[in-house]
Amino acid sequence: MSMVITIPAQTRASNNGPRPINMNRDIPQILDLLQIAFGESLDAEGRRVLQGYYSPPGQPAVLWRLNPAASRLSQGFVWEENGRVVGNTTILTTHIDGRFLIVNVAVHPDYRRQGIARLLMTAVTEHIKQRGGQEIMLQVDHHNVPAIDLYANLGYTRLGSMTTWSAAAGRVHALETYGQHDVRELRAREWRQAYKLDTLALPTDMNWPEPIPADTYRQGIWRRIVNFTNARTNETWVTTHQQQLTGLASIWSEWGRAHQLLLRIHPQWAGELERPLLAKALRRLPYLPRRNVRIDHPADDQLTAELLRQANFKPQRTLIHMRLNLT
Repeated sequence: MSMVITIPAQTRASNNGPRPINMNRDIPQILDLLQIAFGESLDAEGRRVLQGYYSPPGQPAVLWRLNPAASRLSQGFVWEENGRVVGNTTILTTHIDGRFLIVNVAVHPDYRRQGIARLLMTAVTEHIKQRGGQEIMLQVDHHNVPAIDLYANLGYTRLGSMTTWSAAAGRVHALETYGQHDVRELRAREWRQAYKLDTLALPTDMNWPEPIPADTYRQGIWRRIVNFTNARTNETWVTTHQQQLTGLASIWSEWGRAHQLLLRIHPQWAGELERPLLAKALRRLPYLPRRNVRIDHPADDQLTAELLRQANFKPQRTLIHMRLNLT
């Protein structure tokens, strides 16, 4: 089935405009475009991911196809002007049938405000519809008002916002604790309760790029072996009331990456458990490998934001999650 995209007459006449990504020749130009469009706004983790795509100049196309990182950029569209890639929109599939992600909506600064992003989004949306897509998810920086307005105009709705906080290795401040809330390690048999608490505390659509798996907190023998082999560790602490989990904090670690901190509080206990759980996790950090620490947390949680500032975390960026329903 062919796809019809409306393109201005002057664009058609010059053979410019949107077209599907050609992995054999577009990937290097896409990487350069992403560096120009997002380089200054990327945090350390984002720069690490982007740098992982690069390969020596002149690398044969067949090696691009064997690179799992570069292959993630292969689905989507580019906007070409006189043989030069000046716009890109990438599509990612998910484990949920009918759900697609749009990432890397980028236009070269010299070509912005010409409707290129809108036409790229239109092309991607039609393509996803033809593939039987039911919904499209994306993230956008909360400072990027033109992009937010564009997505809203295209029918996307806001789901919420997540702020990424980070702290330099060894510079996290401990938090004082008050009250009588006991914090202990998560027990092996409580992994289902932990998953239920996580989904209650944070809507599944706010996890990016996928909702968390149901067995996220399950630490069986096989997972422990796999984690050990891959230099990954996870520690989780919880609070309880009448044998039910009311809050949890986790540290997820992997070699070569910043420690990932996570905090989830049952809605009925919001405002009471953030400090003791966060304090417990932060006290553990000096005993782990010396690395930076980051946490992605709902932007509207002012209490946790203040606690993170006290602990010497700094906000890096806030991303708005948006969704377009196609059914």
